[in-house]
Amino acid sequence: MAGACFLGWFASGYLLYTYVTGAPMSCALVSGCEQVRASKWAYVYGIPRPILGVVFYSALFGLLVIRSIGRSYSRLLYRLMIGMICFAFLETLMLLHVQWFELKAFCFWCLWSTFASSVLFIMMWFDRPVSTEEAVVGHELKHLFYSLILFLPAAVGGFVWLLYAS
Repeated sequence: MAGACFLGWFASGYLLYTYVTGAPMSCALVSGCEQVRASKWAYVYGIPRPILGVVFYSALFGLLVIRSIGRSYSRLLYRLMIGMICFAFLETLMLLHVQWFELKAFCFWCLWSTFASSVLFIMMWFDRPVSTEEAVVGHELKHLFYSLILFLPAAVGGFVWLLYAS
């Protein structure tokens, strides 16, 4: 689940950067990124929609970490995480519908975020509240820490590459 959070966070972060700065987008395999960014669906009450993705993926990763530590709240945090994933999945399906039927244009980064959200939705069916045994908690925290350490340089490198590729 952490990997899907990182993929979605990267896509949302890149979109947020381009929305806020007005920088041209590197749209990869499709050509509708600018059309999607210019649509009325790109902002929610004047706030760039990608900020919702950044907040969601950051909060979800934080819940993964806290859930693995929190002994007494793990079931509550598990349910909160499931609710967040379901809401995000429905949001991305709605945005996919908008791109397909209303805008008739697709944004590569929006599709990437949709993919990450879909992976999270599928994985949530296999997730359970974690055991609170110390060995399991330590293993899970170590895994989350190492995945974050691997993700950060790759994300920074990819972000810099995208800025220069545009």
